[in-house]
Amino acid sequence: CIRDRFKASSTVSVAHLHISKIHGSELPPLHINGNPAQAHTQGLLVHQNGFFVTARRDDINPRRSLLLWLSCNPSSKKENCNESKKTWTKIWDITPTSQPATWSGMLDHPGGFDSDGENLWIPISQSRRNGKTIVRKFSIRSLIDKDDATPTESIIINDHIGAIAVSRNPKRLFGANWDTMLAYELSVDGNLIQHYERNRFITNFPNWSIAVQDWKVHEGFLIASGLDKNYKLLASRPRSLIQLINAKTRQISAELRLPRRASGNFTREGMAVFDEHIWLLPDDLQEENKLYRFLFNELLKAKRGDFRVKN
Repeated sequence: CIRDRFKASSTVSVAHLHISKIHGSELPPLHINGNPAQAHTQGLLVHQNGFFVTARRDDINPRRSLLLWLSCNPSSKKENCNESKKTWTKIWDITPTSQPATWSGMLDHPGGFDSDGENLWIPISQSRRNGKTIVRKFSIRSLIDKDDATPTESIIINDHIGAIAVSRNPKRLFGANWDTMLAYELSVDGNLIQHYERNRFITNFPNWSIAVQDWKVHEGFLIASGLDKNYKLLASRPRSLIQLINAKTRQISAELRLPRRASGNFTREGMAVFDEHIWLLPDDLQEENKLYRFLFNELLKAKRGDFRVKN
């Protein structure tokens, strides 16, 4: 149990992941109606039934919010299931067809998202800072069995929500706005419980500087993946990081720094937790699409001798 391994502390254990620990595989090319397409990746969820991805289609005008599904068993040890597939199983256009009359601009920006075990909770926003958002709940069973992407619930938020994480116990939604200047805690029926300015969300580190790109609730912890926006960080230093945050106390228990790669940061878009791995989808979807993963234990075994004091 993760909770037993990390107790409340005023210091945070920081580890650095070696590039050799990260394994890559291929996802199918993005083709829509038989034609090559391009979409800006946003969120990733790895599920027993395969891979779900949110993305904004950028090669048409107006741009569209997409949800993609690749059917396979990610736990299979017999084959790399995603590499055996040549096409995405389903691609849904989830762009809302209606919105409040006072809103202007397309809801073309689906964000990082999470599951409560039965449903996907996806924020769909306007593509601008301080834009508006509709968080929509989609039944996984309806998506897979009926090809039905009709949302079963919608929540309106007057902010651009770039990522949603779902807690099952207690039932909560955690939202991060653009660059995570604000974090929101809501009930699953959309009532605001609390919102926090960046310097107040993490109780043991007021200088919290991550811009969350995708986050998930896993065994009572928020697994936050994103980019370090600390202006004091040297340009030559990697900005990719993943943090283990106690969802109840809002304390960081461990932090994992990822290496730089030639084409950008590993944690700049989608992240998922499944089958004892952390999965990353950092690049836009096009003809060639790369998925990365490493053992979740790399985050848990952050070296206790390498502390950064959070004060």
